[in-house]
Amino acid sequence: MFDFGLGYTEIFVIVLVAIIVIGPKDLPRVLRALGKTVAKMRGMAREFQGHLDGAMKDAGLDEVKKEFQNLKEMGKDIGTIDPVKKTPQTDSKKAEEDFKTFFGEPEKPAASAGDSRPAA
Repeated sequence: MFDFGLGYTEIFVIVLVAIIVIGPKDLPRVLRALGKTVAKMRGMAREFQGHLDGAMKDAGLDEVKKEFQNLKEMGKDIGTIDPVKKTPQTDSKKAEEDFKTFFGEPEKPAASAGDSRPAA
């Protein structure tokens, strides 16, 4: 459910423990303070990311980042090929079928009368 791996049952247990430990009277005040702290931390992280992106842009590393993202996308495409289904045998059979379709069946050489060699 949540990004940090907690489901409904875990959150229920956390809320139950918080009610028991903190008490129902002080719980709204504590949750409000916790919310403000989380909001401040998110703001600081966003500001830090903005400064980091600005420094990368100033240093010319934004092009490197774009190239890295392109390579990452190409790697995802490569990972989608199923190695079990794509074997060299099936590829060679497909190539042989394409050859026969384009050029027709190969002719078998006729036995010539003048070429009679004794068996060794």
